Amino acid sequence: MHLILIGIIFALNAILGGIIQIYSGYLGDKYGFKRVVVIFSFGSVATLLLLFFTTKFVSIPYIFVLLFLINNIMSSIFQPSTNALLSLSSDTPLSGFSSLRVATNLGWALGPALGGVIVSIWGFPYLYLIAASASVVAFVLYLLLIDVKPSQILKRERLIVNDRNMLFFGISIIFLFVVVSQFSVTFSIYANKFIDMGLESIGFVYFINGIVVVLFQWPVYLLVRKMGMWNGMLTGTLLYVIGYFSMAMDHSLLQFFTSMFIVTMGENFVTPTGNALVSKISGGRRLGSYMGLYNFFTSFGRAMGPAYGSLLLSTFKDPYFIWGLAVIPGGIAMMVFIFLKFYLKNYK
Repeated sequence: MHLILIGIIFALNAILGGIIQIYSGYLGDKYGFKRVVVIFSFGSVATLLLLFFTTKFVSIPYIFVLLFLINNIMSSIFQPSTNALLSLSSDTPLSGFSSLRVATNLGWALGPALGGVIVSIWGFPYLYLIAASASVVAFVLYLLLIDVKPSQILKRERLIVNDRNMLFFGISIIFLFVVVSQFSVTFSIYANKFIDMGLESIGFVYFINGIVVVLFQWPVYLLVRKMGMWNGMLTGTLLYVIGYFSMAMDHSLLQFFTSMFIVTMGENFVTPTGNALVSKISGGRRLGSYMGLYNFFTSFGRAMGPAYGSLLLSTFKDPYFIWGLAVIPGGIAMMVFIFLKFYLKNYK
């Protein structure tokens, strides 16, 4: 029951974040991307501090869940604007998003490993204090950003982007991100409860994720440039499926390192390529709104993923059933990508 409850909370978190990003992308287009990033990144700092004080001194689950959701809302509001700023500031969006992945995963490499140590020594509340401190540094850096003039929003244009190509792409992304999101709740619970892996060891498996991005993201970018973005999405999805399914055979830390390496290589193909495709499909117009809609689709997939994974963990004991069923949506996503590769011929 606890596993299902955790899955429901993460699903609600992702759904709220996704719905809000549809509107928040519009806000960036209308009022300026930098303004949206600065205002709501400050809100993220405030809620992280409240999470620290709540978990440290109050320990009321309902308040924690509420603050957890509010913090996600703050992050969701400014995320489409950060993506739009990056896309408009780069001559080659795929290159810009690849560079962002490297920078992001320098934090990913240190965060989980450091987090496991901090939880073991001081407890969970201090995770939020550290996150708040890091967010303050990020807020200061956001103030130094050079804003890019947003596109003009006409009164007759709809709040939600009405683009059939984007809709087809979004459907495939939902299936893909159901698999992608097994990275968080499903993997960590499986490793801890089914394999009896400690928090420190799980943190180091996530550490591998960050290191692999830093070392291999740029070579993957160069490869995707040659093979084309749709082939890049197909390759990344296949690697996700192989990597997660291989976890059914893992029992040692080294084996989990290998599976996480494969999963992360899939991530290297998919994450920057997906954002770059959105930039292409939008044609540079209403980019914040397109990014917001794309983030809605990814969030919807992320919402389904933890709930789906928690259901599998609660229902099955056989690892091959758990991970075999977990990667089926990835196969569906690959079939949709193959269709899109030939249907959307202008977006290679």
